Amino acid sequence: MNLRPKTLFVIIPAIIILLGFQPETDAQSPYKLNFEREATIFGLGTALTVVTLKLNDDIEPLTIPEIGLLNRSDINSFDRDATYNWSSQSGIASDYLLALSIISPGILSLSDKVRSEISPVITMYFEVLIISAQLPFVAKGITQRIRPLAYNENVPIERKLSQNVKRSFYSGHTSLAFAMAVFLSTVYSDYYPDSDWKFAVWGSSLLTASVIGYLRYESGSHFPTDILTGAIIGGAIGYLIPLIHRSENENLNISFGLARNSTSLNLRLNF
Repeated sequence: MNLRPKTLFVIIPAIIILLGFQPETDAQSPYKLNFEREATIFGLGTALTVVTLKLNDDIEPLTIPEIGLLNRSDINSFDRDATYNWSSQSGIASDYLLALSIISPGILSLSDKVRSEISPVITMYFEVLIISAQLPFVAKGITQRIRPLAYNENVPIERKLSQNVKRSFYSGHTSLAFAMAVFLSTVYSDYYPDSDWKFAVWGSSLLTASVIGYLRYESGSHFPTDILTGAIIGGAIGYLIPLIHRSENENLNISFGLARNSTSLNLRLNF
């Protein structure tokens, strides 16, 4: 499953509009919204979307001579075994599991406590979704790392000639899956810190994300370093978005800036 960047042009403005109609959250709520902060995050998502469209449209597919020159011995020893993998079934399975992972935070709506103050949760969900979906496309467009399946002699040449073959680093499936897993688990833990189910929620969601990462490896789509990077970055996004929205952290704000050749994201404490 590829979450196309263009679809986020529809999501982002819709959420920004909704932010203007957020009701006041209860004083005891674990989370608080701040229009400036939310606009900054969605602005970052919009900027990343524009960057990804440019970077990924400029990717040139491999040519047949270039494919013939690929040698798995050029791959570092940690990643090399991935070049022997290829399974379309594993790729399809990872797509279905990712779809399940994306909608999994919806189970939070079963809680009366969450439903009574759903606006912060929905807002944070879309922020996690947008940022974790866009960042991998930025990395893919910049690095254009060749997927391990391109080194596998058993993969049809038509598959290797796809533009998508040069989008290995880092794993978007894994990043998005871990972002959703950590987000779901963190929000549940913040609402129910003493729940006996807390460890079950963490364990099941992280296990699902890990399976998705493994399936991406088995499908020949990614090297282990692609998957580990995706897990770390996705998990960080899933944790940091709730963190900066916690009521006790309302003085913690973010800012971002775009320069000619770089993007910066900063956290700052206002006293």
